[in-house]
Amino acid sequence: MLLAWSSVCVLAQPRNEATQGGEEVVFDIPSQPLAAALSAYGAITGVQVLYETALAAGKTSAAIKGSFAQESALRVLLAGTGLVGRRTDVDAITIAPALREQPGSAALVAPDARFLGALQAGVLGALCGNTDTQPGGYRMALQLWITPAGVLQRASLLGSTGNAHRDEALIAQLQNVRIAVFPPAGMTQPVTLTIVPRSPLQSPECSGGR
Repeated sequence: MLLAWSSVCVLAQPRNEATQGGEEVVFDIPSQPLAAALSAYGAITGVQVLYETALAAGKTSAAIKGSFAQESALRVLLAGTGLVGRRTDVDAITIAPALREQPGSAALVAPDARFLGALQAGVLGALCGNTDTQPGGYRMALQLWITPAGVLQRASLLGSTGNAHRDEALIAQLQNVRIAVFPPAGMTQPVTLTIVPRSPLQSPECSGGR
């Protein structure tokens, strides 16, 4: 899945067993807009990449080709952008400026990694509860509004999965889902989430075959 806050993107691909740990991975990512390069990086490695979309705007990645450890590859991609990647406690990498911005600059309130991890878990748990909505075989973008108490108050589809029954089931499954962590006060909403098809190398998102 891919989660994207209105100014924070979370490329939340299921972990690929072949890319866990410090093992080297084969990369072939040309120089391109940074957002696209980070998307390709997430698809190859299976890790989550969190970043404010404003950070990637107008930036171009470096090209990378060959076998690299995940974090080494990310450093190569980010070379010259003024950005760095930091591992978080939810098995994800957060992209941030190498130097802090000057005090007083306007900034949106971004959800922290702990909340984003809980949001992903809550949404995935809800979708796995219905065989019609289990991720892995369809693509869909939707927007979520979350109350200060961590309840999914509203969900809106951005398009269709190609199956009207599944579209209706998605909305129904996401009603009043509780997130284990409260969103940061003043967090900009909605949260945009994209569900992408699972590749043959990725493990099923829903364990137990529910």
